[in-house]
Amino acid sequence: MSARRISSAVLVMVALVSCAVGVAFAAQPKSPVVKGGSYSGTLAAPRTSITVSFKVSKNGRQVTGLKTNNLPFYCSGGGRPVPIAFKNATIGGGATFTSTGVQIISSGPKRGQKGATLTISGRFLAGRKESGKVTTTFPKSLGSTCNGTSQYSTKA
Repeated sequence: MSARRISSAVLVMVALVSCAVGVAFAAQPKSPVVKGGSYSGTLAAPRTSITVSFKVSKNGRQVTGLKTNNLPFYCSGGGRPVPIAFKNATIGGGATFTSTGVQIISSGPKRGQKGATLTISGRFLAGRKESGKVTTTFPKSLGSTCNGTSQYSTKA
């Protein structure tokens, strides 16, 4: 084979590989995460008075400032609102995240002790939406009958 034919064959192979790589990158689905976006929404009925809000980092890799305006109870009880702040969460594959927040009891004989632990698991969806679930777990010493889970949804 002449040097000219080998050179032409190499150029054709490089062109084919370049096309294949370009098609592979073009086939990557666009992430539904709104980079730098602010999301807010509510828990599903009957707890629609409880809000969920957070921001997404500018690079789209973290959920920050995640909070609820009140602690969801699944038994009788109540009182003044108890806002819960959550740890920052990494947005993983499938545009999902999970974070935890802890209620610290602010008054009474158990003041300063850990109350409920909340876990939020969410998934970003097309159309600037996100949804997931909030799970509330109380220590056995406080009565686990108030444990429960609610669905929620937010929009950017």
